Amino acid sequence: MSLTNMPPADSSNSVAQPAIVQASSSSAVANTTLTNAQNTSEVSVGGDSPQAPKRNLLGMEIDALTMEGAVDRLWNWIHDSQETQGCRYVVTPNVDHAVLLQENEDLQAAYRDAHLVLADGHPVVLASKLLKQPVPERVAGSELVPSLFDAFNLHGALKVFLLGAAEGVAEVAAKNMLQKWPNVQTIGVYSPPMGFEKDKVECANILARIAACKPDVVVVGLGAPKQELWVHRYHQLIDAKVALCVGATIDFLAGEKKRAPYWMQRTGLEWAHRMFSEPKRLVKRYAKDAWVFPQLVARQWIADARISVVQEQKELMIQKDQKLQEDGVR
Repeated sequence: MSLTNMPPADSSNSVAQPAIVQASSSSAVANTTLTNAQNTSEVSVGGDSPQAPKRNLLGMEIDALTMEGAVDRLWNWIHDSQETQGCRYVVTPNVDHAVLLQENEDLQAAYRDAHLVLADGHPVVLASKLLKQPVPERVAGSELVPSLFDAFNLHGALKVFLLGAAEGVAEVAAKNMLQKWPNVQTIGVYSPPMGFEKDKVECANILARIAACKPDVVVVGLGAPKQELWVHRYHQLIDAKVALCVGATIDFLAGEKKRAPYWMQRTGLEWAHRMFSEPKRLVKRYAKDAWVFPQLVARQWIADARISVVQEQKELMIQKDQKLQEDGVR
């Protein structure tokens, strides 16, 4: 694939023109499947009902969806012909997100308004079962994105904008994606400068780049909680069907970072692989999470138990009153 950058915009403008990374248009398959996708918008690629229940867990309302169900939900959103206000966005909370959420009101608002909240992390799934708010399985952002690409590569075409990662990484990810998923077209990439979220002009520049491409999906890899806060702030202005807040996924797609071995992913030890891969950045964070997260689970367990006792007492009082009324009638 050849990637061509358009010339940078005149810096005198308050909103820069987008530098779009175009996938090669020589593939007839992509054009054919784009037409097919328009004719197969009713195809269900997942196994769960779109009306899956939400679970009240650690201050979050988590959607109880499997990976197939999550992909099915995104598929329906992307093929939704109805006009919606703004861009639907997805967050994937793990242990660290749950800890950060407790003291960050802006992050709480971002999670409260998210259109889809998926449990990323085995500890979160285990906590959900312990607290009798079960979610069926872990749906990690780094696995959700490839699963979504798999679905569209087989059944249609998808236009993607990669936002985040270090300079040049997204371009490598785009090349790898075209090789693995030829019907997934990376139509734009951008790596924002440090501190961009505090610069209104730069934020407008990002929105303009996305709007110029009109992607179906924006893969947002800006790191938590920055990505969730930024997308929440601007989701009504993002000109795309869906925004996925998925951390290091662009780095994984580019091969810049390596996923843990499969057995570690399945046994809940991926955190250890990541920690030893980036000890300076993650050891302190994971130590704090390991101390705080069990306390959060215990706190909710106690609170839920108290609520359950109160409810049982109310039910007993109602039954007692009903019995007294029945005895009085007799």
